[in-house]
Amino acid sequence: MIGPLGSKFATKQTKVCLNLQGESRQGFSPFDIEGIMKIVMFCLIICVQAFASENQEKLAQKVIELRQEVELLNDEYKSEREKILNELKALSVQKAELESNLRSEDVRSQQLAKRRLELKNEIEKDAVRSKTLEPLVAKTLGELRQYVESSLPFQKEQRLESLDQLQQKIDKKEITATRAASQLWSLIEDERRLARETTLNKQTIEIQGQRSLAQVAKLGMLFLYFQTDDGQVGMAKRRNNEWVFEAFSDQNQKTQTIAFLESLKKQIRQGYFSLPVEI
Repeated sequence: MIGPLGSKFATKQTKVCLNLQGESRQGFSPFDIEGIMKIVMFCLIICVQAFASENQEKLAQKVIELRQEVELLNDEYKSEREKILNELKALSVQKAELESNLRSEDVRSQQLAKRRLELKNEIEKDAVRSKTLEPLVAKTLGELRQYVESSLPFQKEQRLESLDQLQQKIDKKEITATRAASQLWSLIEDERRLARETTLNKQTIEIQGQRSLAQVAKLGMLFLYFQTDDGQVGMAKRRNNEWVFEAFSDQNQKTQTIAFLESLKKQIRQGYFSLPVEI
C-alpha cells in the first residue's frame, strides 16, 4: 500500500523515466546509428590494411635477408666442396706415387732375397768351392754397398762400416769365401729387417751444414722423420740424387710429425697416422 507521499513520489519517478525515454527517442534516429556503424567499420578496415601492409613489408625484407644468407651459404658450400675435391685429387696422386715406391722397394727386397738364396744354395752345395764363391761374394757385396749408399740416411755410417769391415777381412784373407758369404748373408738380412720395421732411434744428422743429435723415426725404408733437441722438426728428402735433412716450415707438418714420434715413444706402432710425405 502506497501512501499519498509514496504515490506522489512514484508518479514523479515515472515522469522522469518517461522524459528520459522520450529524450532517447528524440536524440538519434535508427539511420544515424547505422551511419556511425559504417564509419567505425571503415576506420577498422583502414587500420587492418595498414597493419597488414606493414607486416608484408617486414615479411618481404625477412625473405630477402634469408635468400641472401642461403646464397652466401651456397657459395661457401661450393668453395669448400671444391677444396675437398682438390685435396682428394692430390691425395690420390700421392697414393699412386707411394704405391709405386712400395712396389719398387718390394722389387729391391726381392732382389736381395734372391741374392741371399743364391748364396745359401752355393754354400749348401759345396762349402769347399771358395774360388767359385769369391766372385759371387764380391759382386753381391758391391751391390749391397750401392743399395746402402742410395737408401734412406738411417745409420748409414754404421751400415757402411759393417760392409767395410767385411771387405777388409776378405782382402786380408782373414776369412774364407764361405765364411764371407755367411756374413754377407747376415748383412742382407739386416737390410731386409730395416725395410720391414718402424723404429724410433737417436742419430746425429746434418741440417744446412750443422750437425745435431736428433730423434729419428724410420718408416720402413721409405720415410725418415726427425726432431732435434733444439726443436727443429722435418724429414729426409731426396735432392739431386742425394739425401738431405730439411726442417719443416709448415706448422701442420710439424704437428703431424711430433704426434707420430710421440706415438712411437709410447710403443704405438699400429693405427692411422697423418704424415707429410716427399714424393
